[in-house]
Amino acid sequence: MEIENNLPKTFNPEGTEDKWYQKWIETKSFKPKKGKQNKTFTVLMPPPNVTGKLHMGHALDATTQDALIRFKRMKGFETLWIPGTDHAGISTQSVVEKLIWKQEKKNRHDLGRAEFVKRVWAWKEEYGSEIVAQQKKMGVSCDWDYATFTLDEIPNKAVKKFFVDLFNEGLIYQSDRLVNWDPSLQSAISDAEVEHKEVKGFFYYLKYKVKEDPSIELVIATTRPETIFADTAVAVNPNDERFKDLIGKTAIIPICNREIPIIGDEHVDIEKGTGCLKVTPGHDFNDFEIGKRNELAIINILNLDGTFNKNAPEIEGLKPKDARKKVEELLIELGSFIEKKDHVHPVGHGERSDEIIEPMVSKQWFVNTTAMSETAVKAVEDGEMTFFPKGWENTYFSWLRNPKDWCISRQLWWGHQIPVYYCRKCDAQWAAEENPEACAKCNSSDIFQDPDVLDTWFSSGLWPMSTLGWPDKQAMKEKGFDRFYPNTTLITGHDIIFFWVARMMMMGMKVTNKAPFEHVYIHALVRDKQGRKMSKSLGNGVDPLDLIKQYGTDAMRFTLAAGSGYNRDLNLDPERIEGYRNFVNKLWNAFRFIHPYLDKAKDELPVKSEWHLHDKWILAELNSVAKSMNESLELYRFDEACAEIYQYVYDKFCSWYIELSKNILNGNDEKAKVIRATMLKYCFKKIVNLLHPITPFITEEIWAYLVEEKSLLITQEYVEFDPSLENSEVQEMMNKFIEVTTGIRNIRSSVNLKPKDEIDVKIFTDDKRLAKFVYESRHFLKDLANVKSGTIR
Repeated sequence: MEIENNLPKTFNPEGTEDKWYQKWIETKSFKPKKGKQNKTFTVLMPPPNVTGKLHMGHALDATTQDALIRFKRMKGFETLWIPGTDHAGISTQSVVEKLIWKQEKKNRHDLGRAEFVKRVWAWKEEYGSEIVAQQKKMGVSCDWDYATFTLDEIPNKAVKKFFVDLFNEGLIYQSDRLVNWDPSLQSAISDAEVEHKEVKGFFYYLKYKVKEDPSIELVIATTRPETIFADTAVAVNPNDERFKDLIGKTAIIPICNREIPIIGDEHVDIEKGTGCLKVTPGHDFNDFEIGKRNELAIINILNLDGTFNKNAPEIEGLKPKDARKKVEELLIELGSFIEKKDHVHPVGHGERSDEIIEPMVSKQWFVNTTAMSETAVKAVEDGEMTFFPKGWENTYFSWLRNPKDWCISRQLWWGHQIPVYYCRKCDAQWAAEENPEACAKCNSSDIFQDPDVLDTWFSSGLWPMSTLGWPDKQAMKEKGFDRFYPNTTLITGHDIIFFWVARMMMMGMKVTNKAPFEHVYIHALVRDKQGRKMSKSLGNGVDPLDLIKQYGTDAMRFTLAAGSGYNRDLNLDPERIEGYRNFVNKLWNAFRFIHPYLDKAKDELPVKSEWHLHDKWILAELNSVAKSMNESLELYRFDEACAEIYQYVYDKFCSWYIELSKNILNGNDEKAKVIRATMLKYCFKKIVNLLHPITPFITEEIWAYLVEEKSLLITQEYVEFDPSLENSEVQEMMNKFIEVTTGIRNIRSSVNLKPKDEIDVKIFTDDKRLAKFVYESRHFLKDLANVKSGTIR
């Protein structure tokens, strides 16, 4: 008999997703509400850069954080997920500069600082909202009233207060140091903004004569012969028998004929190169450390635009590539060139500019991080903050147990301008939270602010506090600082453990004496199906909005969650997304099957004495899934949670329980129909409940059909383990019955029997319980494997 079904044949993500997201917003479902736990649960969104579109890493962030916040909301916690965006100093400034040049053929200097910053704000207001729209398409259940931008008033106050406090403590200072210099941006950049690429080049072998004995020539191997003008020593290992007698003597640099000392330093690798190292403290990080240990002079041979300055007169005004060629020619003329050999080596490039980064000494602002690093280490050692997986704490410790002072200044115009002021009259220098009108020392009005801006990570490091109103007391009260700080969980990638996690720990502990979060879950990095990093150069990037359009948000989210556990990388394979899209469709089709029978279903389960063996089995299996999913989600094992519910829906509920239900539902026993319809409805309510944190849209849609009252699934209590539903014996017997049935089907297939062909079977077993179970289920065996008759021995 054909049962009428008014449910759509296919699930339509496009119309359904927008409908439910709007409904959640209208009902304020994302707002913190006190629940049965009487506890708060706070998650801080890593703020995406305001530029460009979100990538798959953001999609993984959004999926795992949203799954966790929905899970905890349903568990009865007062949940708060704080969204926001980052001003992304270098990235945003570069985008706007290129746009202005394309449209007007002007650079920022042509416009002046005030006008340029005004243009960047205008660009941000026009395009910054795109990211929020993309996040909403992913189903994120943030409280949008908490949305914060890193240049908003409160974060700006936070940055100034923290800077001024550290400045007054002597922990922020100005110094000439070696930094990553981007000649294109003409700014120092952080290590995080340097991308190392393998570059084909050469090892150049040169001769440096020894002054005391010109017959002795030191062979130097270098990839950058143009930097010889900045050499201030030749270093050898004091344990190297070849050169130890030369320590203390003098070498002569070819071309410029400048004398430099030959020094001993144990950090020189005897086995590497020639054993003689030209030391250029002004343009090499390793050499800078050697220079500090040996009190060597520092010579800068570069202009801010990357060309060579007057300290290298023979190549003054040239770019490094041209200068290298010129120096090679000069060395050949002088007889100081031996040879060059092909050599592939990593070279730092600016992440935004793609320009080769030049190590260069520059006057910058630094933070002394020693004491803050110790505090941040102790917080993890004492268990105040815990990493998941625990192994990532080693990465955290490796940075913080060997702290280096942090360069926080950037030669940009877009960002938090450093709150340090100078007096032209008396040369006073001071830091202030408010813009002063006169010199704090001599009262002169002839003052100016430091032109540099702060490293973006400086404001990001204060994010857990500034998003909750700190340091403004009224804002802290309104946003519930005392309730929601410290945050509960931070979810982020392992590539920014030092650059962001460690900075938040240092700065949070400094301000509040508390770790800013209890847990840090480090998720995998999304790569392509071959395991390669997604990048523009490889052309293998995937736009999450394209996946949503093709497969739906739920399928994309399930794919990302299923691949996210304690693994380091998540290789994204389109076939896997298609497979999980099929899972979403399977769920819909299963519901379409039971939907016509829902009018027979009761809201409460029948008494246990009326339960069929199959009912006991499916409920026990469901109960096991609920137990394991609760445990897995608590430990951020999204992959295990997905595997459990996937297997249950596909392999148990759809493949067996629904099949075992068909004859009952289409039979003449009305009581049995009601019981089975009730069981199916009960199971499906629990299934969509368990799945909701991961696939919120289809589950909310199905829930609306399952319940008569206008309740939302997002507000329901999460399914808990119920000891009364445990039944390991029935689970064992039913799983063996499935094995028996599957075995019969496989034999039928192996001898090419047609589906309509009936067979006789003989089943041999020593297990009396199984024999009894199979006998009691003989009618179902007939339906499932077309068994005409059989015997059990």
